[in-house]
Amino acid sequence: MTFHSNAFRIGTYFFALFLLYGIWVPFLPLWLEGRGLGAEQIGLILAAALWAKIPFGVGLTTLADQSGERRRILVVMAIAIVAGFILFKVTFGFWLLLVGWLVVGALITTNVPIVDSLAILSANRFGMNYGAVRRWGSISFVVASTAGGWYLIGRDSESVLGLMIATAFALLFASFTLPDLRLESRKRKRPAFIDVLKSPTFRTFAIAAALLQASHAALYGFASLHWLEAGISESTIGLLWSVGVVAEITLFSFARRLIDRFGATSLMMMAAVAGIVRWTVLGLTVSLPWLVAGQLLHGFTFGGTHIAAFAFIMQSVPEEQSASAQGIYDSLAMGLLFGIAMAIAGWTYELTGAWAFFLMTGMSLCGGVAVLLLHRRVKSS
Repeated sequence: MTFHSNAFRIGTYFFALFLLYGIWVPFLPLWLEGRGLGAEQIGLILAAALWAKIPFGVGLTTLADQSGERRRILVVMAIAIVAGFILFKVTFGFWLLLVGWLVVGALITTNVPIVDSLAILSANRFGMNYGAVRRWGSISFVVASTAGGWYLIGRDSESVLGLMIATAFALLFASFTLPDLRLESRKRKRPAFIDVLKSPTFRTFAIAAALLQASHAALYGFASLHWLEAGISESTIGLLWSVGVVAEITLFSFARRLIDRFGATSLMMMAAVAGIVRWTVLGLTVSLPWLVAGQLLHGFTFGGTHIAAFAFIMQSVPEEQSASAQGIYDSLAMGLLFGIAMAIAGWTYELTGAWAFFLMTGMSLCGGVAVLLLHRRVKSS
């Protein structure tokens, strides 16, 4: 990648975005706990932002397809995210924190389908290798979660907010460097997502991929708390998160070859099997060797599903509907179903602890069944 290439600039944005992810995913629950909230309240706050992704995600990705814009929307979103984190300095109490994270969390996660649709344009027009670019986001997640774990040793939980503000400013800077790839404004008044949803194959794909991604809810919401309560240090927790993302980086590095060799639906089935094994292991033990083994499966459970979803949309959805397709998938995968799974995981974790992970095993199993149905549809079409 040259310094001025689209791949470099999109890779830089992924790096900045996942610096922010690398702080809030493992450490936001610890910050909320430091503000006096219990596991059930934390689960509801995290779930509220995921549910809010549905109107935010569908609305903003529809706007991207309707206007043909990508970069300008991402810049405005980054400004709002920075402002939101600064306001958290003076935001206290369950209801105010819920409303605040509902907006900020939904905006952060809605970045992904929009920048992915920008990556689709770059891949189609310039042959950009998405996996090679996207792995920079995973690398930055490792950097942030590992460094964040070490930094937080012996520090007050409010230090987490300081890290989130700093990484939000990095995202704002990176948004200004994105390539301004555009499509012509959509002439049809009907929103693009309606056209996308007409396809029964796409609907089956979206449900299957959403089940596989939503099975990560207990991990993202309560793994750090579960491991901390088991006597595992913050620095080790950061390393455990990093192990998972190193596996993800490895998969992204071979993404193009994997898709060419197996295809999107076969890669999704591998993700389903990996999820069944992974969540069962995390529910059964807090032994470090087994936790490391479980985290290594993240390459398939998350990375495999994500790469397969990108490939499926790129191959089967017209360019002018790509943002809406990404938005629908993301709103289901990391919004509606993820929010439901997060709330249920919060209630289950409050009552039974590690049994929350076994619920995720069931979601991966359901996702595998949906992938089989998708595979049949693709073969018969």
